[in-house]
Amino acid sequence: MYIYITIMENENTTTPFEMRLSEVPSMPQPQLDLTYATAIPSNGGTFTNNQEVRIPLNVPAECFVDMKRAYLKYNLKNTSGKAQYLDPVIGGATVIDNWRVVGGTGALLEEVIHYNNYYAVLKTNDNAGVRDTLGNLQEGASTDSSQQTFVATGQDEAALVATGATKLANGGSRTITHRPASAFFNADRYMPLGYTQGTTYISITLCADATAMICANDQLGAGYETSNWELHLPILKPGPDFAAMFRSAMGSGVPIQIHSVGAQNTQQAITEGAGGQQTLTFSTRKRSVKSLITSIRRNSSLTSNLAASCSGFISAGITEYNFSVGGVRIPAQQIKCSPDDPGELISNTQLALGYFSSDLRGVGCNAARNTPKPISSYIQAAATDEKTSHKASKCQFSLDLESYNASYAGKNLAGQGLPLVLHCTTGDGDNVNSASLCDCYVVHDTMFILDGASGVITANS
Repeated sequence: MYIYITIMENENTTTPFEMRLSEVPSMPQPQLDLTYATAIPSNGGTFTNNQEVRIPLNVPAECFVDMKRAYLKYNLKNTSGKAQYLDPVIGGATVIDNWRVVGGTGALLEEVIHYNNYYAVLKTNDNAGVRDTLGNLQEGASTDSSQQTFVATGQDEAALVATGATKLANGGSRTITHRPASAFFNADRYMPLGYTQGTTYISITLCADATAMICANDQLGAGYETSNWELHLPILKPGPDFAAMFRSAMGSGVPIQIHSVGAQNTQQAITEGAGGQQTLTFSTRKRSVKSLITSIRRNSSLTSNLAASCSGFISAGITEYNFSVGGVRIPAQQIKCSPDDPGELISNTQLALGYFSSDLRGVGCNAARNTPKPISSYIQAAATDEKTSHKASKCQFSLDLESYNASYAGKNLAGQGLPLVLHCTTGDGDNVNSASLCDCYVVHDTMFILDGASGVITANS
């Protein structure tokens, strides 16, 4: 008997390297020399309220910048004639009211209105360990993470001292170290600023006197100045071979694209004494919206140096909310929230803020943690925010749009007829004893594009 054995070729045999005609081999990692450059303002040395600080990014030719590791330093001085206290959440970062990044040819690459409030939105979720260590040492935040803050009528000097807020005596100063919460500084690639046309610059508009610091109601005064502005930039210089290759790629017309995530801010108001259903329509033209974050502050606090204007969030008595995006309610059933039911609200906030390096592992919202029943200030009754408590709420009314999109792509709100509306149910009228400002931060994808032929950098969002 003969047994015939047929050996068949395995169909799963790996294609030989020589036949992988569509595979592009990876490039070797170029050698990069790291140095640090310090950029300083081009329009002066000392700045005060409502002035512009313009910092050009003078990057050497054929160099890249690691913007994620850049940081800002400046000196904040109290000139009010009285003792002043820094914001309990973001310290001396309050002075940055508006933040803009402008390309070398004048193209607006990024703009965040009310940047100080936006930064407070990100930092209010820091837990106790982050607030009273890094936050206090770098920016002068309070050592009390329960965010002792102040209503428009204020507190006296003795009460302010007990809050843990950082004090600046009259004429005293504090050096602030700040890592920008900016799309340009959050890019996922090195910025090729040494290959661009012109000089990109940072434009910072400083806040009003009443916003910068907090004073006691028995020690009234307002006034500040800033100086010694420095933007520290990590500069990466490649070798001549890689630089020549990169120049060649740019010359061939290949666009250089760098992705990031940023925020755009628009505002609406809740009128005094409002109650029941509220419909607030915001405007945005962004093509890839990832999440929505709405913070609410009282107008009376924004113009008073007796209150924490940047981090003085309130609940406005909101008990449920959702958004209309392009005419569609998201989610269909409104999100419930109250002092006795905060979990759903903070879960949505965690998702909405998940695109940033915000610490969401715990919120420092419990006052008197050493007592058997600590009091939470995460979301409070509206009357408590306004009257009986000096601990403002920490809550923001947020929504992660990617959770409601099967393709996990941002919503396109650039077209006509796609309004962005916040629907919320407020209290019975006692919730707003004065008009309130709602800042809606639209978190979106941003693509920075460097045109190889012209060297012009633009932002597409």
